[in-house]
Parts: sequence; structure tokens; C-alpha cells
Amino acid sequence: MLRLLRVIVNSFALVVLAVLGVVTLQFNPLLAMLFFLSAIDQFEDVYYYVYGKRLVPRHLMPLDIVFESILVLVGVGMFVLSLIYYYFFSTWFFRALLPLSLLIVYSAIEDIAEWFKPGVAGATKVTRGVGEEIREEEEFRFIRRRL
Repeated sequence: MLRLLRVIVNSFALVVLAVLGVVTLQFNPLLAMLFFLSAIDQFEDVYYYVYGKRLVPRHLMPLDIVFESILVLVGVGMFVLSLIYYYFFSTWFFRALLPLSLLIVYSAIEDIAEWFKPGVAGATKVTRGVGEEIREEEEFRFIRRRL
């Protein structure tokens, strides 16, 4: 259930970053490029939560932290924007934008903190019982039985 929520939040963040990239492309191409790269990073996060594998290698961790920091700034901007316009336009959109922006900020901070956990780089293999191998990758657990 929590993974599904993370997939939904990161997918929404991907769409928001892509739209921001398209909007700013005409005025500031460098900022648009950062938004597009951050959107690609959000795609990587969605891929990770769906399949349990990282597309970004460990040595590119500083870039991922920069892209997640951009997402934190976008989430804070969404929160401030929704607070400013909440009283002018009291629609479901701005009511939903408040908690969604907080979820985006939380998700980005959690992804930044995950890079500093020990064990993100590789999988741990444990054998228990006869013919049963367990492979754990962070929070995902796969059991493969040999015949």
C-alpha cells in the first residue's frame, strides 16, 4: 500500500516537472533542462518502487541528490502557491494540492535519506533451509525455490 502511494506521488511529480520544463523552455532553457532531468529522476524512482531495481548507479548519487533537491523546491513552491490562492479559488484542486505538495516534499526527502543508508548499493543473499534462497534488496524480498 505504501509503495502504491509512493508510485502515485512520484508519477504526479514526474508530470509536474515535465510540465514545468515545457513551460520554462522558452524563457530559461537551463532551468528547463534541470526540470527535465529531475523528471527523469522521478521516472527512475517510479521504476524503483515498481520493480525494486535502481537505474542510477551508486557513483551518480550526488546528481540524484541535486534532482531530488529540485523536487523539494518544487514541492515547497506548490505548497506556497496553494496557500496563496486557496482563499481566492476555493476549489478541489487547491485543497488537494496542499497535502499532495507535502507528500512530494516528504517523498523527495525520503529518497535523499535513502542514499545514505548502508546497503543500498547491493543485494544481500542468504540461504536458509534446503534448496531455498532468499535475496533481499532494501525493503523488497524475493524467495526462489530450487526443484
